Amino acid sequence: MSFRGLIFSMIALAIACATLSAHHSTVAYTENSIVLKNATITKVLWSSPHIILVFDVKDTRGTSVGWSAETGSPGSVTRVGWNRNSVKPGDKVTMEVYPAKNGAHVARLKKVVFSDGHELTDTQNPTSLKK
Repeated sequence: MSFRGLIFSMIALAIACATLSAHHSTVAYTENSIVLKNATITKVLWSSPHIILVFDVKDTRGTSVGWSAETGSPGSVTRVGWNRNSVKPGDKVTMEVYPAKNGAHVARLKKVVFSDGHELTDTQNPTSLKK
């Protein structure tokens, strides 16, 4: 390999590593979780790279507010007990999430608690991924 080829390869590797690191960063979310009670799941997007849970919860005025929370990949959450049918539209749950720092109603999931008390947890959180 020529010197020029080596330099090009090193630059390409550096860019790829920075992109991968940025993708797995949780800098957009707070490190303190909040609990959103009486949430209703409206949609589950089961696909890579992250599962997205879309849900409605009432604010302090009783107005329904739409939220979404991302989890790990389907492969990672199946290793901690999830399956494609674990969470379904219409499920009444409590969501514990790490909300976005900018105030948007998006979050990283910490756990879902179902009415019967069983829980599903995410595989990562902003504290464990902090860089």
